Amino acid sequence: MNIQGKIIRNTDRGFDKAVMETLFNKTPLNRNPLMIVQPETVEDIIEIIKFAKSEGKKISICSGGHSWSANHIRNDSILIDLCNFNSYEINKEAMTATAGPALGGSVLLTELFKQDLFFPAGHCKGVCIGGYLLQGGFALNGRKLGLATESVIGIDVVTADGEFLHASESENSDLFWAARGSGGGFFGVVVRFYLKLYPRPKYSGTMMQVFSMKHLEDVYNWAYEIGPSVPEAIEFQMLMTRRTLKFLGAGIEAVAPIFADSEDELHEATKFLENSPIKNKAYFRTPFIPTGVKIMYRFAMTHYPNNHCWGVDNMWTNASIKELKPLIKEISETLPPPPSHFLWLNWQPPKRKTEMAFSMEDKIFLSLYGGWKNPSNTSKYGTWATDLMKKYSHLETGIQLADESLHTRTARFVSDENLLKLFKIKEKRDSENIFNEWHTKPKL
Repeated sequence: MNIQGKIIRNTDRGFDKAVMETLFNKTPLNRNPLMIVQPETVEDIIEIIKFAKSEGKKISICSGGHSWSANHIRNDSILIDLCNFNSYEINKEAMTATAGPALGGSVLLTELFKQDLFFPAGHCKGVCIGGYLLQGGFALNGRKLGLATESVIGIDVVTADGEFLHASESENSDLFWAARGSGGGFFGVVVRFYLKLYPRPKYSGTMMQVFSMKHLEDVYNWAYEIGPSVPEAIEFQMLMTRRTLKFLGAGIEAVAPIFADSEDELHEATKFLENSPIKNKAYFRTPFIPTGVKIMYRFAMTHYPNNHCWGVDNMWTNASIKELKPLIKEISETLPPPPSHFLWLNWQPPKRKTEMAFSMEDKIFLSLYGGWKNPSNTSKYGTWATDLMKKYSHLETGIQLADESLHTRTARFVSDENLLKLFKIKEKRDSENIFNEWHTKPKL
């Protein structure tokens, strides 16, 4: 294979270290690719695909490595690490941008803020836009602007046939449809995204109320009841942890990031927590605090520190609060030490205006994050999240690909109709099945 980029084979010194460097989740793996290839050009990628076909090997792709289930690490496969594809251009006049898959969403959003622009990037620093946009993209200001992938207006992609194509609503529309929601199962190498931009919200900031565990039932009753009426300027979420505010005791952080385009919208949004019937039970609460994007990312990363092992799983649900209470109670009783936490995200999905592969969401998103520093604790905490989601799977309507555990638990992540359509497009675009799919996939 003759390419400009770097090739690291599994027989090379330092290969295991190179594999772990592609992973945010440091949980020890029992699988290894044949090689890691870091292409520098589109021509490199075309050559890698030709080589894989000639050797009868499958391909996996990594843009930033934040797949909790390490979807890109597959035995005897060729791993294309897109770390060199991280450039971007912003066109303020046209309100568009182009960006490579290895560009950090936080990097893009920080630069856009400087130019009074906005894109619905992800919540955590270090998450690159490649996998984030392919799986849907639950975003800052996402309840107003929609999924991040809905603001993708085109992609440049290298197909399984080694063709370099542009895909959009009007050109190679089947690939464009599949790229928005198929996540790690996408059957091509996206090398550039074309993005729609928005004006920067006039007001951005956060409100918070923190409750001790003794108020658990009151807090979740309130969250469930208020869910449908939360203003769309707020992405209301609650985080249960054994160490609130990083250094205090066990409890629940009720957090309301606010992105408002007017003073009236800001005032309406802040009333959500200011008028809460349980606000006096909070032992810590804040007014609206104007917050820059850098501070938002710094706060988020207190719950997702680097160099940790993680066991993660999730569900979408429309179950009643009565049905959900046994799960919530068991989570509170079994929650491992920090940074482990339980996320309740009020979503209340709108009617989607875009036809795309993404098709799985519901009123509430519940996600468990077991995190531990020492790999030796993997046997102790590694299955906590998945075990609970298996036990209460009767409450789920599906899962979100971003925080899934498909290497240990099969679950629905798109509608049956869209999964069938994905299979048909893959048969056409990747007839030799060169690209690895998801760890597991639901049966039709």
